Parts: sequence; structure tokens; C-alpha cells
Amino acid sequence: MSDEERIDSGGEDDGVDETKIRVSFVLAKSIRHDRSSLELPSEPMAVPATIRKKGLSAVVNHLLDRKVPTDGENSPDSDDDSDEEERLPAIPFDFLLNDRLLRLPLDSAARKEGLSTEHALELQYFPARLPPRREDESETLPDWITSMSFCSGSKNDEGVLFTGGADGAIRSFFSHDGRLQPVVTASCHTSPIKCLSTIQQSDANTLVATGSLDQTLITHTCKGGAMKLHALYSGGHTNSIGSVAMKNDGGETLMSSGDWDGGLSLWRIPGVSAESNDENATALTKKSKGNRGSANSSSVAKLQEVKPLHSIKAHSSSISGLEFGFESPTKLLTGGWDHGLKVYDTNRMDCILTLNGSRVITSLSRCSNSDVVATSSPDCAVRLWDLRTGAGESGNVKTMDKSLRQSHKGAYVAMRGQLAEIFSTVGLSHLGWVSSVQWSPNDPFVLASASHDGSLKVWDIRSTTPLHSVRAVKKKGEKALCLAFGHDMVYTGGSDCVVSQFACKI
Repeated sequence: MSDEERIDSGGEDDGVDETKIRVSFVLAKSIRHDRSSLELPSEPMAVPATIRKKGLSAVVNHLLDRKVPTDGENSPDSDDDSDEEERLPAIPFDFLLNDRLLRLPLDSAARKEGLSTEHALELQYFPARLPPRREDESETLPDWITSMSFCSGSKNDEGVLFTGGADGAIRSFFSHDGRLQPVVTASCHTSPIKCLSTIQQSDANTLVATGSLDQTLITHTCKGGAMKLHALYSGGHTNSIGSVAMKNDGGETLMSSGDWDGGLSLWRIPGVSAESNDENATALTKKSKGNRGSANSSSVAKLQEVKPLHSIKAHSSSISGLEFGFESPTKLLTGGWDHGLKVYDTNRMDCILTLNGSRVITSLSRCSNSDVVATSSPDCAVRLWDLRTGAGESGNVKTMDKSLRQSHKGAYVAMRGQLAEIFSTVGLSHLGWVSSVQWSPNDPFVLASASHDGSLKVWDIRSTTPLHSVRAVKKKGEKALCLAFGHDMVYTGGSDCVVSQFACKI
């Protein structure tokens, strides 16, 4: 079968004449590189009404003079074999119809969106996100991995991954050439670490904050292959600390923390002296356990004790997620086990917005370009919330706004001041408690979630079904407890005591 025949049938040869729909292909504006090699003329063309994403991808590849993907590895010999070999490899494409990912036959999707087929339908196309591919994993660690955070721009161009363990230790890893390299281990808590956050303070210093079941909140500075205890934060909490977040605000760094009783504290992190960091930093590795005591005691001599700027009762139960706002540096977004999300003004610690849901919130992550947040829950669901307040949103916010307006069967979608439940949980989502959700730092439409069912799922919020689902843990029955996005990577950790690294590129 020739390319033209295969394209005209939408990738299938059933010998039946099909109804046609006219479409025009428009390269998505989000594609900024190599646009000229991917852009197509916008003149409408006819395609089978029942064509799906796979058939449309074949159409676009054919129009780009690339190889056309086939169902089998070996297609029948034809006169075009030599020409096919000279073409560039096929690219899998994804498509947007009315700002929703195409997951139905084209005619069905048009009817669902209320679009008329009398005129050409505009289909935005872009290279599809490939499924996460397991690249490497750490050796088995002494205890569960309960939290993690990736910080870019440290000593290594590929960034540093920091993990918190149930053994009370912080560990850091470099990722180089697809391999995980352990760097530093610091025993800093007497009970499991419940939360961990990182932030870059300079080209050399990374600040690492951890909260623990032992009711302590501390920060370390990490420089290259060395870690130093920086400050102890006291007077803000009298219970287990389960959430922490940091942000650079002008010339200072602010930190917020939440505890099991719903207590919320705001802190100003003391400055890091480069000279003292060089003097007192002590390299710690997993193999040098005998040196940990002396290393910690040497840095305790200059340890700073910090008191909170504010401490309030923010939720009636555990605060499980914190994020500083995107719209304003004075906004703090909180989520808790009391089913609610709140927005606080950090100047006075006044609550300026409260949204009440129906399920416990186990984690929270903010979109990279707005105050839309994703939360995870024990009922196997991932939810989206609109926490934007005030007027005058930017263009990026309006784009995100539009993507949340569409309504779907089995999902509830609403706008400002309302809960937006986007992802259906029936047969399409997790099968267990969703322990962690993280938004991609680069793509405002993509996020990932990890669950007690042992899976890692990658989502695009323009669809109710996950893009990809892979096993985050190898052993059956083990739980995925945390995840973090890196540079073209996703990292997971859990009850299997292993850090897993997945390549996740477009």
C-alpha cells in the first residue's frame, strides 16, 4: 500500500468509503525550536471522519516528508522502499482540538466539543511526550524514601537531587550521563523526615530545608560535595512537621512550614556566609558513618537558632502541602487533611481565600506560570484547583484558564473560587492512595503523580486520562511515596528504599 493510500484510510485498509472531514494543521505555539522543520501549510485537507491520533500523526509525518509509521516492523516490499529509507524518522505527534487533547475519533471529538464540521477544523499539533523510561536506580538505602526535591544550577549542570529518608538522613545525588551518583549523606533528624525543600541561593550554595516527625525544622547548606548544618528553627511548632516551602524574595529567603495540628509558621532564613561555609563544611558520605558525629558537632558551634516571623493555626488538621504564590510574592498557598485549600497574605498572615473539597489532601504542587495547583488524595484522584485571586491575569494565566473550562463525563470543572476536578478516577487513574503530585517546571500543562499502587503517571491537564503510566517500584506491593522533576528526568522514591531515575523527554 502506498503512503497516500495508507494516509487516506487513516492507517487502516478496510475497503469501505468513509465520510471525510476537512482539517487544517497548525503547529502549536509552544514549539519554539525547529519550527521551520515541523511547520505545515495551513490549507485545509480532507481526512477520514473516524481518524484518530495515530492516523493523524501518520498524515503529518507524510506531509513533512518523513517516514510514515506502520503497525508492523516489516512492511511489504514496494517501489517506494528506497525513498522511504532516505526519509527522516517518523515523529509521534499529539493533537489539540478546541484546546483539548484528541483522544476520540475526530468526528466524535468534534461533536463532544460542539464544533461544526461544515467548516475546516483547526488541529494544533506538536511532538508527543514520550513515555518515561527507567534509566538508573540507586543502591538500596537503609530506609524508606519519604521526600525529595531537585535543585538545578548547583555544581553540576544537570542539577542535584536531594532525598529525605525515614532514617532521618538527607542524601544527594548527581545525575550524569544517565547515571545516578551518590554524593552526600547527612544524618540530621532522630525520626523520619516528612518534608524536604531546596532552593538555589547562589551559584555555589544550595539551601536544603527538612521537617521531621521529631518536631524539628532545620536547614543545611550544600556546596559541591559538602553539606553543613545551617540553622535550627524553633518556637513555631509543637508537633510533627509535614510540609515546607522556600522562596527567594529580593535579597532574603523566606520559608513556610506546616505541622500535624494545622499550625503554619513563616520564617526568614539567615544569610549564608560563603567564608564560614568554606571553613566549616564537611563532606559526608554513606561510607563515612564514623565521622558523622564529629562533622555535626563542628558545625553546631556556629549553628543559628531562628524564631518565626508568624505562627498561626491555619487548618484544623495536618498541613500536607505548601507553595508560595506565582501572582504575588506575598501569597502563600496551603492544603491540608481538613479537605481545604487556603491562600494567605504573608504580610499579615490573613486568609484571603478558602476552598473546601471533599477529600484529604496528601500533597500540593503549583503550576509554573499561575496559581492553579494540583493536589493528590487517598481516593486515588488527582485534582486541580484555581487559587488565583484579583484581576489582571497575564496571557499565560488566560491560556491555563481556558484549559480548565471544558466539562467531561465523570469530572467536575469550575473556575475561580471553585474546585476543578479534571481527572476521572474510574479505570483511568491510580488504584491506591496518591502520595505525591508534582507539576513540570517547564511545561504548564504537564504534571506527574506517584501512588501507593506503585505507579508513576504523567498527565496533561488537557485530557482526563494519563499520558503514560509506568511502574515506579519494581517489587509488587511496594509503595511510591514521592517524586521530583529534573532536567528531562523524573525521580521517584518509596518503600522499596530505592531512588529510581526515569528519562522523560519530549
